[in-house]
Amino acid sequence: MPYLTSEWHDRATGSQGWFVIDRLVNGMCSGGIRMRPGVTVDEVSDLARTMSHKMAVLDIPYGGAKSGIDCDPASPQAPAVLRGFIDAIRPFIAERYATGADLGTREDDIIAACQLVGLTHPLQAGFRTEGGAGLDRVKQALALTSDGVPITELMAGYGVAECTIEAADALGLPVRGARVALQGFGNVGGAVARYLDRAGIRLIAVADIDGAILDDDGLDVAHLLSIRDRYGRIDRKRLTARVRCAPEAAWLQQPVDIMIPAAIGNAIRMDNQAAIRCQVLVEAANNPVTGETETQLERRGITILPDFVANAAAAFLFCGLLERRLQPNLESIFGETSRQLRGTTRELLERARRGGISHRRAAEEIAEARMQARKA
Repeated sequence: MPYLTSEWHDRATGSQGWFVIDRLVNGMCSGGIRMRPGVTVDEVSDLARTMSHKMAVLDIPYGGAKSGIDCDPASPQAPAVLRGFIDAIRPFIAERYATGADLGTREDDIIAACQLVGLTHPLQAGFRTEGGAGLDRVKQALALTSDGVPITELMAGYGVAECTIEAADALGLPVRGARVALQGFGNVGGAVARYLDRAGIRLIAVADIDGAILDDDGLDVAHLLSIRDRYGRIDRKRLTARVRCAPEAAWLQQPVDIMIPAAIGNAIRMDNQAAIRCQVLVEAANNPVTGETETQLERRGITILPDFVANAAAAFLFCGLLERRLQPNLESIFGETSRQLRGTTRELLERARRGGISHRRAAEEIAEARMQARKA
């Protein structure tokens, strides 16, 4: 059972939201704010529990939490709804809850909403004992860009790419020329594609809200990034002639080496898993594969990197800054994030192989061991 579940109602729009603390560690918790139509309290609770595992596997002394708002982020009312929700949970953000963007929200919008309701920053609970020095360090880091892109839009996908490359290397899968299918082309999916493309991995299928885009010879990632909107929708009118368009499900049906669901929860289920042909599946989204489907896929010999390891880089950015494990420069942030996630990926793969257990169970054992070590 979660430590705390709070329900919120917006009288003006009828929107609902939930704030769930799975557990507190040293009086603190962390997790993002997502906004999407149809989000439920069960979904938010599951995400909060995943955040507890993520904090533990990163060896960050925070518990897990999550917020979810049932609202279309593209709605003209969304900014006011977000502000109203943040105002409702303001005491937690001030003292207990370090938060940031998640599916359907953007970091700059959350920062602006926090300031409008009298908060200093969505991470202020983590640096409240430092005051201005902590805020300056966080602001300096979050203002960084790489190749002209804000670091906050890159880190989650960068971490997924680092885990993917490490897993491929550990499993003896040649990285250069490997084929990947990707679901989602927003901040996370776009950054995954960017960094895998640099490593020589070929993106042959990508799915967005309008369907799948396919090219057996490899999609032009730079071009796709230049023609997507802020929600990850790719402009079909600007695709090159050789690219094929297909229904969304086609991304699952391509024979590839690596598959990366980077969009929504429960995207891969028992009713669609039979079409999957890959060696490695990397869970870039939160809870993208149902539990029984994970078991079935691993029985078929597919290696699955669980979400709370694969997509942990954004949490590591924020909490690493709060804990001073990261310095506000690109070398520290990219370097330390890579070392943390590659090391954990290698460790969980070895633990799963040695113990004959699932990769999720191996990652959970690592998280539990790190939690126990911190209590000792």
